Formats: sequence, C-alpha cells, structure tokens
Amino acid sequence: MRRAPHEYDTELLYNGEVVTLGAMAYRGRTVLPPGPNQFVPLEEWARGVAEQLGGPVSWRASSEGRIIEEGTVYPAGDTEQ
Repeated sequence: MRRAPHEYDTELLYNGEVVTLGAMAYRGRTVLPPGPNQFVPLEEWARGVAEQLGGPVSWRASSEGRIIEEGTVYPAGDTEQ
C-alpha cells in the first residue's frame, strides 16, 4: 500500500525575503512523498534559484504554522558555505 503524500506551505528566501522573479513569487503549497529524501525537491528547487541569483537561497517547509524543515543552499563555487 502506498503511503499518502504530505502537503506543506513552502517558500524560497533570498536575503530574508520571498524570492520573486518577474511576476512569480516562490511561495505556495507543495505535495511531497514521505521518506528520507522528502525535502530533496525543495533543496533542488532552491539550488536552481541560487544559481540564477548568484547567492544563497533558503527554503522552508511548514505545516499548521510550524516549520517542519528548512535549509540553505549555495550556488556552485560559492565559498560562503
């Protein structure tokens, strides 16, 4: 039997602000399957945006107002890690 996915409020942050590129704000609801790699899609999403912006991007998943998981990723070659 397949386990149910989990839905989270998610956002990407750059310099403490929600990332906005063009008319798109990087904040919303995301469905992720449970498991040890559950938040890898958020890390990859943030890494792509970090490459685009040239600086660290933080990601956050929350549920019912509580932060469930968060992290920061850096563009390739960034020595600030």
